[in-house]
Amino acid sequence: MGAVLLTSAGASASDAQDPPPRERERIIPYRAVEAQGIAMLQLLPRATYGIDGAFVFGWPSFQVRVGGMFAGTPPFRMGQGRLANILAVGEIDLCVGRDVIKHQIRMCAGAQAGGMKHRWLDYERPGRDATPFAAGTLRGDYRFAVTERIGILGGAGVVVPFVGPSFRAYDQFGVPTPMIFPGPVAGFLSLGTSYRW
Repeated sequence: MGAVLLTSAGASASDAQDPPPRERERIIPYRAVEAQGIAMLQLLPRATYGIDGAFVFGWPSFQVRVGGMFAGTPPFRMGQGRLANILAVGEIDLCVGRDVIKHQIRMCAGAQAGGMKHRWLDYERPGRDATPFAAGTLRGDYRFAVTERIGILGGAGVVVPFVGPSFRAYDQFGVPTPMIFPGPVAGFLSLGTSYRW
């Protein structure tokens, strides 16, 4: 009889204990890493190609995208020589999106800031080695979820430079070559993948 009483008392005590705490909900429910190849037209006389990577955080309907882009432009002729360029910028975007089953559509607006490295070929007196670069950006993209975490990401957008390099060199007679500015608006296409958790 005493054993039965002790057993039931122990069971009552264990029932009275608080249930195990539930796992806390994440403060930032959406996190992802994105990597894309990019092709940009109309910024310079030849197309610019490179990679674009970003860390994205926020919520499915509102996200902040922080990353960078590294791209190069093959040499193009200007005056007596040729000029090649490498663009490196940091990026920040504010995005609104919508998830529907395996599909996500997103629109982003933001800015880029960094610099452009110049390589002067066949010039007697080359111009500056590097110049600053800054631009506003608008982009839209679409993501298809291949698995719960991995997706295919593609998009398009525009870059509007407001601080951009100008290119000028001089020939052997001291005569300046034609000056080239970045285009007023450049368009780009991107394709890559994303991993979200």
